[in-house]
Amino acid sequence: MRNLLLYPIVIPFLAGLFTLIVPRAKRFKQLITIAVCGYLLYYGIRLFLLPDIVGSFFTVNLYVFRADFILKADHLSSLMILFTYLFGFLISIYIVRSRDWVRSGDNQYLTYFLWTLAGVSGVFLSANLFFVLVFWEMITAIFFLFVNLGRGKLTAESARKTYVILGLADAAFLFGVGFIWASTGTLNIDLINIDTTAGIVQKIAFFAFIAASIAKAGALPLHTWIPTISENAPISVMAFIPAALDKLLGIYLLSLAMLKLFTVQPLFSFIIMLIGAATIIIAVFMALIQHDLKKLLAYHAISQVGYMILGIATGTVVGVIGGLFHMLNNSIYKSGLFLCAGAIEKETGTTDLEKLGGLYKKMPLVLVANVILALAISGVPPLNGFTSKWMVYQGVLQVGQPVFLALAIFGSALTLASFLKVIYSVYFGGESPAVSSTRRPSYLMSIPISILAILCLIFGIFATLPVGKFFIPINFALFQNVKSIALLDNLSFANAFWNPSLATTAIIIGLIIGIIIYLVGRVFKYREQPIYTCGERFELEERRFPGTGLYLTIMELPFIGQYLRDRDSGAYDGYNLVRFIGWETIIKKLKDLHNGILSTYLSWCVIGFLIIIFLLMSQ
Repeated sequence: MRNLLLYPIVIPFLAGLFTLIVPRAKRFKQLITIAVCGYLLYYGIRLFLLPDIVGSFFTVNLYVFRADFILKADHLSSLMILFTYLFGFLISIYIVRSRDWVRSGDNQYLTYFLWTLAGVSGVFLSANLFFVLVFWEMITAIFFLFVNLGRGKLTAESARKTYVILGLADAAFLFGVGFIWASTGTLNIDLINIDTTAGIVQKIAFFAFIAASIAKAGALPLHTWIPTISENAPISVMAFIPAALDKLLGIYLLSLAMLKLFTVQPLFSFIIMLIGAATIIIAVFMALIQHDLKKLLAYHAISQVGYMILGIATGTVVGVIGGLFHMLNNSIYKSGLFLCAGAIEKETGTTDLEKLGGLYKKMPLVLVANVILALAISGVPPLNGFTSKWMVYQGVLQVGQPVFLALAIFGSALTLASFLKVIYSVYFGGESPAVSSTRRPSYLMSIPISILAILCLIFGIFATLPVGKFFIPINFALFQNVKSIALLDNLSFANAFWNPSLATTAIIIGLIIGIIIYLVGRVFKYREQPIYTCGERFELEERRFPGTGLYLTIMELPFIGQYLRDRDSGAYDGYNLVRFIGWETIIKKLKDLHNGILSTYLSWCVIGFLIIIFLLMSQ
């Protein structure tokens, strides 16, 4: 049975290799990809239903260093695997019509897509930190190649920025893993617990893990790669990696670091919660002022990470489950929102909110799904986003942090406000001439979006199902830093302040009353007449009010407006600051020294030769 654990790594890797070396045959390779993803989804369901499996395969020995390649499928890792394959399968169907894989190079796109599944499987199943790091680096490298497949003048720069930020965070991860091995003599995850109160190195190692996790998940301050790549990367890549898989990976590592690998001081928990709250507020404000749909969604992908971080950092059962549940919920609705944007872009050729409008007649199915997904991310009951946020709120209250609670609720209100702008700008507000010839999206694009929207409804209305089946069975006894495990058996919505079933019933009754009032109002007839100004007819386009004008007053607020403008221009982007300093202090001076003059190069050769002679004589 232990060989089952190799399948999710080996099968997608070999399938990806096949799509790379086989020339042409685009449709055949697409069918192979869908078939492999379908099988992996079946495998993920099967693995999730099995009891825990552990398999030891081989050992790496390098002098005194030893790393055992152990794969372990417990309840949490099996859950991560299951939803990784669900997203992979839905997006493999979506890209048939999105054509991202064709425009970006069919061989590379499908290969990177399948290899990403293999790498993510390796991270979730590895029980040794060395191999977690190996697969982690594999995903970072593939993501760089993925982003580089995009279109636009800044594609190479955005890919470079992504690799630099994630690469530096991964270097911090490497340091943390190296310290754990040096101090404990093992990298077996089940045998590690580092006390952060023991010394400065332990503290640095802890924050090295935190840096790696928040960079991958996309939280402040290591988040700027996400909005940058959103402008050029294929939109199905955005739906697959930053919106879904990177959230699963980052929060999974954060959970290991805060709940298992390290004993965390209360001060450190507070700092992590502060990072979560800042991520929510700053990113959602940035989303409010965006006029491009993809960039707006990118900032919301960042903002939602804050809720996950808040829940995990509380260390309470309800908070941790809420953070993990929100990680799952966010992956569902954020992938769906990016796929909606992809359908809009394919049929209209743009994601500029200024140029969109009036698509409600041409994309009714996408509209309904988009509204559900938007309400879910905004935390509106009875959808899944509200349920997980509500649990995070309870965890924050249990640790006595009402300020963070207020900021989190305020962030949800701003999220709803920004998506009101999106829905109005894209689907209503008068039809834009730029989209007059728009066609209805293919069902192959609409079906994955609809499935994700339905999951938002199911996981909200029947919240006891995912909480009871996915999260309560996690063996929290293995997470040494989780508080109040004894309350786990009593965790229920039945006697809670907010009951999903009762709330849904009340909302349905309210909707029925609203429909009745609307129908009564339709009884009274009214007449429509064209508008004339100075004898001239006031045309539709002149009467169209794009939603991009909403919330512009934010930019006029003292301090906040200037701060948002500066941040939008990259003034607070650490990558730009480091690049500027590196250019001025190192690269530019090296370029000045290598000026192409022969005598300068001869001088460098002589100096280098003398240094080598000196080193050899000093031995």
